[in-house]
Amino acid sequence: MDTKQLLDRLKAANGGASEYRVAQLLGVRSQTVYKWKNGQGFMSDEVGIRAAELLGLDPVKVVVDLHIEREEGNPTFSVWKALGKRLEMAALPAVAGFVGYLASAGLQHPLI
Repeated sequence: MDTKQLLDRLKAANGGASEYRVAQLLGVRSQTVYKWKNGQGFMSDEVGIRAAELLGLDPVKVVVDLHIEREEGNPTFSVWKALGKRLEMAALPAVAGFVGYLASAGLQHPLI
């Protein structure tokens, strides 16, 4: 999830909040959020962690995604991209186990 997607999710999770309100939630200036929305810069790791906390997301995954976004075109991009893939692959057994648990309990996950 990149910077713009995180901002969109924060707005939606807060009832269509303004960019000013999103900036308050993240502890940054509203001009910073405006620049991010217009592709002028990226969230820092610290702000990404705050966004993850507000959205109930895994902060490790968010930080890796932000690094992937920031490193595009740099020599380290492929390393961050590979790390992101490994995180996704590591999560698959947990998701499969959760779905299996729900099925064994006679429940259905709402996303399935």
